[in-house]
Amino acid sequence: MMTEKQIFDYLVSFGFTKEGVAGLMGNLKAESNLNPKNLQNSYERKLGLSDNRYTEEVDNGTYTNFVHDSAGYGLAQWTYWSRKQELLNFAKEKNTSIGDCEMQLSFICKELNGYKEVFDVLKSTTSIKEASDIVLTQYEKPANQSDEVKEKRAKYGQEIYDRCSNDTYASTCNSSLVDFTLISPNKTSPR
Repeated sequence: MMTEKQIFDYLVSFGFTKEGVAGLMGNLKAESNLNPKNLQNSYERKLGLSDNRYTEEVDNGTYTNFVHDSAGYGLAQWTYWSRKQELLNFAKEKNTSIGDCEMQLSFICKELNGYKEVFDVLKSTTSIKEASDIVLTQYEKPANQSDEVKEKRAKYGQEIYDRCSNDTYASTCNSSLVDFTLISPNKTSPR
């Protein structure tokens, strides 16, 4: 499982602006809470499978209706059969679990290439709200796209941006102003 910061940095590495990534991640948080193994809650009950069990059964071939079950799954809660088929094919091509976070992030970036307007905004925007709204209305396309939903997802994006967009923590860790050395308890002498 990747951390929120690792997901943020991974998406930035695809050439999206930090604001674009935050807008995208705010939507992914709303969809799956950034859990790549997230199975839509109503389908957990309907299928009698947890997130992990569903993922395992899709991976090992025990569950064979992944493409056509209409259950939202993964970071983006893919639901439509053709998108789930492409996700499954991509996971097989990469030889990873269907619930692998890095694979799903790569798939999102590949899939976004087919959404030119969304892709262009994510690569150029300096507005988290603009990124969040276009991901909501043109990529995620949930039934509820109300102003309230837009505000909530943009707020998630802003919170993610605030936590992940700067390198303050990394730069202060190596500050010459600090005279402190932490020796890891996992240190192997003489290293």
